[in-house]
Amino acid sequence: MTNRFTEFHEEKKNLSPIAGYWAYPLVPLSQSLSKVADQINELNRSIDEAMKHCHYPSEHGLSRDESAAILLYTMEADEYSFYIALNRILRDENRRKAVPWFSYLRLFDSGLRKLPTVKGCIWRGVSHDISHDYKKNDELTWWSITSCSLAVEVVEDFLNSKKNATLFMIEAVNAKNIAGYTLFPTEEEAILPMGTKLRVRSNAMKHGNLRVIHLVEITDGVEEISTAMDATCITPKPSTPTKQSSKFLALYFPI
Repeated sequence: MTNRFTEFHEEKKNLSPIAGYWAYPLVPLSQSLSKVADQINELNRSIDEAMKHCHYPSEHGLSRDESAAILLYTMEADEYSFYIALNRILRDENRRKAVPWFSYLRLFDSGLRKLPTVKGCIWRGVSHDISHDYKKNDELTWWSITSCSLAVEVVEDFLNSKKNATLFMIEAVNAKNIAGYTLFPTEEEAILPMGTKLRVRSNAMKHGNLRVIHLVEITDGVEEISTAMDATCITPKPSTPTKQSSKFLALYFPI
């Protein structure tokens, strides 16, 4: 079963940033997606549900449409999920394909910017071992919007004890906490915006069946925060398993 915490596609390294959507005016959610309606299964129904169940009024000052735009992104429908279609476009080499999505990206980004920033450890998983693709000190860009969790247990549950799965431990600088704006607040979801740049700190840690890759978010003019993270990140020792709990594995995380 596909879910946004473990969805994975290889990111192409040499894409140009998607730019210019921020100049678009804010419009209602339904209008923002009018040009991509034929790309999304049952889009109008999903929009109606998002508008009905979104977190509004918002203590963070989001409009109903901004809140619904975030909720819509997180709604799960297996391979028909909104976030899968959006992230496919964000990873496409033909950047012009993203233009019809600009009104939605403007609305989504406007809401996201009003939410609390996460500076600390967040987690994401992949159902197979991809550690060979991540070498120490490599720098990479995740072009799509990336769902993570503040709680490693959430991601472990989605990985469902799969053999040789990969767990990303990410030291975030600019993630956004959207936990109160999804249908599942206990998932403690945080979003890494599209185009997030990361550096591989280590790929040498293992925990049971999980290969742990330690990533650090890097931003222009901002120093990495690994030293400040010592008090907030739980970093497993290389090749040293910890005790298992009764519910979770031992470690101890869309369009």
